[in-house]
Amino acid sequence: MKKSTTILLVLLLVGGCTGPGADSGSDGGPERIEAWQTIESYKIDQRMNRLRAGEWMRQPGNEGRSMAEAEAALGLRELDPGPAMEAAMRIARANPADDLGFLALHFAFYELRSVDAAERQQYEDTVHELLEAHYIDDLRLNRMLLGLIRFGGERGVDLVDNVVANSDHRVLRARGAFWSATERLMDVDNLRSTPDERARVREEVTRMAQLVVDEYSDVEVFRGEPGGEAIQPVLYALENVTVGAVLPEATALRVGGGQESLSDYHGNVLLLDFWATWCAPCIASLPEIEKLQELLADRDFKVITISIDENVELVDAFMEERMDLPYVNWFVGERSKLYDDWSIQGVPTYIAVDRDGVVRGRSHSVESLYDVILQATGADEEARVELLGEDGFTPGPEVIPMTKPEADPPNVS
Repeated sequence: MKKSTTILLVLLLVGGCTGPGADSGSDGGPERIEAWQTIESYKIDQRMNRLRAGEWMRQPGNEGRSMAEAEAALGLRELDPGPAMEAAMRIARANPADDLGFLALHFAFYELRSVDAAERQQYEDTVHELLEAHYIDDLRLNRMLLGLIRFGGERGVDLVDNVVANSDHRVLRARGAFWSATERLMDVDNLRSTPDERARVREEVTRMAQLVVDEYSDVEVFRGEPGGEAIQPVLYALENVTVGAVLPEATALRVGGGQESLSDYHGNVLLLDFWATWCAPCIASLPEIEKLQELLADRDFKVITISIDENVELVDAFMEERMDLPYVNWFVGERSKLYDDWSIQGVPTYIAVDRDGVVRGRSHSVESLYDVILQATGADEEARVELLGEDGFTPGPEVIPMTKPEADPPNVS
């Protein structure tokens, strides 16, 4: 066990936990400490598997391979999250409001996606009920606000809405409204939803963003920025980078030399692909994007990849050593004004633009944009069947956008 974990356990056992509402008589019993050791053992094994699989997936020739393929190739033992989840539930039920109880709920929430669907509901019910009952006014919930929106489905969104509406803690209300608007911005353009559903989400995102401006403009919400400043890209994107808007002009360095602008490609149907060499889902999608470009080559269709890597040399090395990118390739960097102004929420992010510069779709999944791209290019039925199949497009697994590890906000597990 890591030294830091051991120290934490000793402090919890000897000194007790004093979170709001904690019962000092039931905070650090040996049974709970033993249960936490079960969780830590699982987390260490899980971390080691992910590190080994990640290294394998970054090797030349393994681009686009899945985590399951990596684990099979390396012969990694499949981990059973059940004992760790049961341990987390024992800790949380004994005292959900002390520090160890919060850590257990934090772990259980983020691990829900690893649990078999048949068992997930009971854990999910318990986690959300305990968070709702004990943490609406607890600043520790700040660590989970973004995760609740991103991974918690409707229940997570509802919980954050409850925080914004009812918490006694102004900072929680401000950050809840900020993350609700920021993270749900992509849902405004979710083409798998009905137009009415998208309109409802747009209204909710606009309301939350305006709430930040009106009531929490002075509250620090992310990376030291006050709400009034941090929320501006969301408001800008709602007006300029969502479906139906004419995409603003943008200029960037073309990999290989020279500056280019979007207006240079007016009259083409475009797929803008925000990506990075460290982003596994980005690399996994590259073969599909190449297939799309080849299929629509005679339809004035062009792909523009937009790298947010630390420097352009990383892109050059990637193309030389691992995979040539037969597209228009731009570099804007990891502190890109374009990335921030357009409120790009992690990579990959894809934006489909028609010949008139109108945004037709925006998504973390390129496959979800196939239909609008085919419509914009006027592709024939043969091309449509080759891309979508005889029965049309079947949504694949959800793509979770990535941010560079050291740039992750503290709210995300």
